[in-house]
Amino acid sequence: MKKRMRDNIKTIILIIPLIILTRLPEALPWWSFVVPVMILGIIITLKKWEVSGFMIGFLPGFLIWVGANLYFDAMLPGDVLKKIGLLLSVPKIIVLLISGITGGLVTGLALYTGKAMVYKEKLSL
Repeated sequence: MKKRMRDNIKTIILIIPLIILTRLPEALPWWSFVVPVMILGIIITLKKWEVSGFMIGFLPGFLIWVGANLYFDAMLPGDVLKKIGLLLSVPKIIVLLISGITGGLVTGLALYTGKAMVYKEKLSL
């Protein structure tokens, strides 16, 4: 159990800088953070780390997307989340949760896909 926890912590520590560094170049599309996370999933499988494929990818994606929205909300005096909330007829907190869940799903599925690409056993549908 301790080995799995250590591997989970190492993976989260590796995912967060990958996502942040991928978003730096403005020329890349918004989904470009998926590629390094998928590559990390391949590396995790090849190194035989015992890591939950989806949850370890979901958590950093959720935190980063919520954090980014809070940052932009603070820099643009509450206008962005307020306007999106008015457009969707929901409060600002729901907009934050929806964006966090979206980012978490994308990174979680990217990590899981990377792990599944090199999985040795036959995967059943």
